[in-house]
Amino acid sequence: MAETDYPILVFPEPSHSERARRFGGGGKIKVPSATNQARRLTPQFERLQQAMDRQDVAIRGDAAGIQPEQVLVLETIGTIQDFSRVVHKMPGLEWLGEQEVDDIPPEHGFEDANNPEKPLSGQLFLVMTDQQALSQMRSLFRVWQTDAAAAFPRGLAPLKHAFEHLHTIRPWGIEDRIRETGILQDWQDRLEDERGNVPFEAELWFRESEVGREVAETRLSEAIESAEGEVVQQCVIPEIRYHALLGRLRRAKVQALISDPEAFRDVRLLQCEQLMYARPVGQCAFPGSDDSETERLTDDDLGLLLASPVRPEAPPLIALLDGMPLAGHRLLDNRVIIDDPDDYAAAYQAHERVHGTSMASVICHGDLNGRGTAPVRRMYARPILQPRRGFDGQFVEAIPEYVLPVDLIHRAVRRLFEGEDGEPPVAPSVRVINLSIGDPRRPLAREMSAWARLLDWLAWKYGVLFVVSAGNHLHDLELRVRRSELRGLPADQRERAVIEALAADTRNRRLLSPAETMNGLTVGAAHEDAGPRGSATRFEVDPFVEAAVPNMVSAHGPGYRRAIKPDVLMAGGRQLARERMGTGHENATLQVHGSNSPPGQRVAIPGAAGQVDRTGYIRGTSSAAALVSHCGSALYEILDEIRGEPGRGLPREYDVVLMKTLLAHGASWAGAQGRYETALKNAQNSKTFREYLGRFLGYGLVDVGKVGTCSKQRVTILGFGELGDGEGDDFTFPLPVSLSAVAERRRLTITLGWLSPINAARQSHRVAHLWFNPKNGIAPSRQFADHRAVQRGTLQHEVLEGEDATVFKDGESISLRVNCRGDAGDVVTAVRYGLAMTLEVAEGVDIAVYQEVRDRLRVPVDVQGRAG
Repeated sequence: MAETDYPILVFPEPSHSERARRFGGGGKIKVPSATNQARRLTPQFERLQQAMDRQDVAIRGDAAGIQPEQVLVLETIGTIQDFSRVVHKMPGLEWLGEQEVDDIPPEHGFEDANNPEKPLSGQLFLVMTDQQALSQMRSLFRVWQTDAAAAFPRGLAPLKHAFEHLHTIRPWGIEDRIRETGILQDWQDRLEDERGNVPFEAELWFRESEVGREVAETRLSEAIESAEGEVVQQCVIPEIRYHALLGRLRRAKVQALISDPEAFRDVRLLQCEQLMYARPVGQCAFPGSDDSETERLTDDDLGLLLASPVRPEAPPLIALLDGMPLAGHRLLDNRVIIDDPDDYAAAYQAHERVHGTSMASVICHGDLNGRGTAPVRRMYARPILQPRRGFDGQFVEAIPEYVLPVDLIHRAVRRLFEGEDGEPPVAPSVRVINLSIGDPRRPLAREMSAWARLLDWLAWKYGVLFVVSAGNHLHDLELRVRRSELRGLPADQRERAVIEALAADTRNRRLLSPAETMNGLTVGAAHEDAGPRGSATRFEVDPFVEAAVPNMVSAHGPGYRRAIKPDVLMAGGRQLARERMGTGHENATLQVHGSNSPPGQRVAIPGAAGQVDRTGYIRGTSSAAALVSHCGSALYEILDEIRGEPGRGLPREYDVVLMKTLLAHGASWAGAQGRYETALKNAQNSKTFREYLGRFLGYGLVDVGKVGTCSKQRVTILGFGELGDGEGDDFTFPLPVSLSAVAERRRLTITLGWLSPINAARQSHRVAHLWFNPKNGIAPSRQFADHRAVQRGTLQHEVLEGEDATVFKDGESISLRVNCRGDAGDVVTAVRYGLAMTLEVAEGVDIAVYQEVRDRLRVPVDVQGRAG
């Protein structure tokens, strides 16, 4: 058979079933007595009342009708079911949100029943209260401390459980509003820059009522003005519970605040109860290029790269939100549709269009050294960056300081699918949106960013896949190796030292917002490219022996609620480093070697005079994400070919979830797992090492070439469907009888992808949890990612292997059930999913896996064993 004789197969329609909803349990927590709780918590309630009384005095001179309010932080040990319902039942309380809390020390009588020294986990509830509600809560607490079994008013019974598990109750304060936001460092940087007023984002608590939001915005605006500032922009997106103001303060005022901590704490802005966080404005800045390190395209290059004709009539599939591409570049000419409603192009010179040009180049052509086939469709591009001078005086491309990034992305995506100002949608055919940007001031901490919540909601609303870069960290890396010893280390020992140093520095190399998106596909950069394997110069250090591992700058996971992130690794260029010069440091320190010279991924970039025939080399997660989008375009065309075959039903509404599934289906840890185990595995982490390793490797490096087609020894079958809460779909994968009783190693890969609606008010966030149980008889051994972590996002990817001589009859099969249950709420609308299953044996093994599975897919088969 020729290679073209092995196309991807499609499952028949699955059988539909109902199943009981599944609920998880938790460990048993010992709690203190009501008497001990009362002794410890009564002073905390009294301090809350005193704070409320002080606020009442402070606002008596304000407009009539203004009542004092304060945000309460209730931290509990363990889980409190239905606490949000209590809040909605009690007049004067308003639900603001919840967060998970980990690593709480066992104290005050709280401890794990099985392991008293084990750190505890819990929840952090955030509620707005007025005087009446606080008084009622204190009154109920006094009743409970006297009689823990006393009856509470209807609907408030869970409050007794909350009192029992309450660890701390306190007001939301100044430290909460600025902790881990990076605002102080950002202000310090801007003061050193000595330019203009200082922008910041003031994120408000989201109030349910429109009137409540208007009052809160008025109060916060007054607080900003009292600090001699101004409000530049406001944005409200109820679906993600986002309400923010873009403010500006005079440099002199910021200087005074930074210089005097006491004055800083007294400023009305940071005391304002309506303020949740004060943040830097996320600008996602990218440096420019050096024309001295560019290469000119040859006629041979152009002939090969432009061999694939473009179909102008075909609507765009991929959208790029980034810098302004140089659309006239010879590699992009007639391949990019520019949409610039805000006239960002007016701020750009041709030679400044670096980042958008390079990302468009990767999406259109991949790594130019790879000589891949360009997509037949033009791509859509909207600039969201502009050039300016950075804090260090260097040229950068960044989101403008006069817009809120969340609002900008929201408007840009809505324009694609709904239009704007009465105009029709500009590109409703788009199925993939590439975001090769990240906010360096917003690494993932405990809660999901508004930007990530926005992407998740937009993905569900419009049925679109966001491909997002994990983020780059360019700061120095200190090794646990003496400076004098580095050059003498063998390459494998140097690699181990680098991996150990990256792991030790994980806190400073976290995902950058919006990479924690659940519905999106987050991409990390592998230390790999299509260029020739040259040796590093004597001034450079190649940190890794081989490819398949994350490169030095790629951000680490885990994702939100410990989901696997990044989802996948893709070639992001070999990132070399240079040793830090000088003698003031004992340990060897590696610095990122940034330039447009090789190695790396070769891309189109503008020349210094705006030349349209120049290329250079880039590295990092931006180009890795763009390469995934490039591959997504190719996979879409494969789906279109399958759809065009007689009798092969593949509805277009499933294209996005199938693309998401297929983009991850070829991922594995092969080539990286052993090297990370050697460097990082020990007796203390051995039981949880797979989960730990997932934060570096995700699901692994993608081999897209194995996904797009099958072979004699490898067969892939696609499935799809939609499920409501408590429902399941059963798929039957026929077994090739030639494998029966054969002791050959085989691999079964199963990938499930979906887009979930979200509930931004709940910490679970994800409304729909879909899953499968991969248990089967012929490939029983789980490989790679941890079996618990794979169920925390919207992508479950399992790789299983076996080599025992399993006996089965002709016509037997594996059955796999895809299940659905509600997570952060009820699944009101059926959720679409994509499924891919691949069975393979090693190339060269004389077993016609593809042929036998294809033949048996057409006839009824018996179920060998269910995977639930």
